[in-house]
Amino acid sequence: MKIVRDEVAPRNTGWSAEMRAGQLLRLAARTIIDFVAFDRHNFADPFDQAPTKEANGCIYLKRGHLVLARSGRPLMTMLADGFEGIGTHDLQFGMCGRARHKRAAEEGRLGEYLHANVVVPDHGCAENLTGACAPWGIPYVDIPSPINFFQNMAIDQKTGRMARTQIRPEAPAPVDLRAECDLLVAFSACPDVASKTGGLEVRATIIDP
Repeated sequence: MKIVRDEVAPRNTGWSAEMRAGQLLRLAARTIIDFVAFDRHNFADPFDQAPTKEANGCIYLKRGHLVLARSGRPLMTMLADGFEGIGTHDLQFGMCGRARHKRAAEEGRLGEYLHANVVVPDHGCAENLTGACAPWGIPYVDIPSPINFFQNMAIDQKTGRMARTQIRPEAPAPVDLRAECDLLVAFSACPDVASKTGGLEVRATIIDP
């Protein structure tokens, strides 16, 4: 195997890259990663949470599951999951950002997902992904709701209520995804203000098999 690209995205920043079919993307972190993917030859067919959940019969993304586009076309396959047995990857939430933080503050709801004495960031995953996708001409309105790797949610089956948890990897955990077609991939190293660490860097490695 040959490493094509190996980079670290600092906390609360975005990252993007093109991948060829068959290449492997390894993401390693102790923080939430808001991740999206697009068919490289058709940006109008991005990753979509709904067909991904329906095809896999699961509200979480797990090892062996497919990552599907809006059209139902496979974009990626999760080959390995370093978070397995520790927590689950969220496919319900969207992404944090300036507007969400502002709204929560106005509604007096910051305490639902922020620790006391935490400075609310002036940007988040929405802004990070917008910047990461901008070189390909993809505006914010065309960025799908992401896979939230390492965002372990507690979901009440009776009420449907979702609650954030403090469950994160204790050491950088790898997630391996194989590209099933040519792709543009992007992620945000979430500010993760709902965690005790307050967000950390993310390592991204693209590998030729």
